[in-house]
Amino acid sequence: MKKTFFTKVTSAVIVAATIVTLSPLKASAQWMQNDDRTWSYKEGTRVTKGWKNISNEWYYFNENGKMKTDWIYDKGNWYYSNISGVMQEGWNNINGIWYYFNNSGVMQIGWIQDNNKWYYMNSNGAMQTGVQNIAGKIYCFDESGRLIESPNDSSQLLTNSGYNSQVDAYNSTDDDTVDISELPQLPKNYSIGIQTMAENKIFELMNQKRTEAGLKPLVIDDELVQIARYKSNHMIQYNYFDHTTPEGDNWTSWLKAIGYEDTTTGENIAYNNYEPVELFNQWWNSPGHKANMMNPSYTKVGIGVISGNDKYMGTQTFSN
Repeated sequence: MKKTFFTKVTSAVIVAATIVTLSPLKASAQWMQNDDRTWSYKEGTRVTKGWKNISNEWYYFNENGKMKTDWIYDKGNWYYSNISGVMQEGWNNINGIWYYFNNSGVMQIGWIQDNNKWYYMNSNGAMQTGVQNIAGKIYCFDESGRLIESPNDSSQLLTNSGYNSQVDAYNSTDDDTVDISELPQLPKNYSIGIQTMAENKIFELMNQKRTEAGLKPLVIDDELVQIARYKSNHMIQYNYFDHTTPEGDNWTSWLKAIGYEDTTTGENIAYNNYEPVELFNQWWNSPGHKANMMNPSYTKVGIGVISGNDKYMGTQTFSN
């Protein structure tokens, strides 16, 4: 399952008694206020739809010709228009979170450089601060989101900045491989790191959803954890993505090989190249994977998140 872009939902209300109060739209006979207090822009007899530049500002009108505010998703990109409908550019603090929009108004994700400083925006566009694990490497950002240093480059700076304890918490566990004595030893085509913090967070998020739905939380099973990590590493080392291995095996045959007893079992797999905890959202937004996580028959789970070959590979192995 490849990278998925997630929906934002926020709300805003336009309050305007007359056309003049809707700054900075300017008083114009072409602006019309609708019965539901939204605004439209009329050019002759035609009501404007889509993007429109009016007095050097960009506005967006939906299929009904009504001006949009708040978040706008158009042709695969996110935009943000303020309460007056004006498309935003550059840095914007929205509900306490900083986002960055380019000169075309498109919300940016990943690394961005501004005034010779580097920042990182996660998959939802939110600016990151503190210590962050990005593609298997640790980076530190100050409270303004500016990149400080990688701990590999400047341990003294991290000590002086008080980041050491956070680095220890976020670091992955580096290892050459994940092997189970009863299963074939895996090759070392790619160096890997076990993302223990991501595994723990995914477990927490999943049980939160189960509890909210009135289901019993799952418990971690150490053998299932080893199988899940083995599967994630197996897919990395052999460079494939499937429930069945190139040799025709799957997690059920591995469970039998180690003598694991169960009557019901399931598996979720996913990967991305930008954020390990986002694997949970990828599963949650897929009906089949969500059904596994919310299956009342399951009582135990193992979660294995491995970084390697420039990706995060995740596996959930369920059992009753």
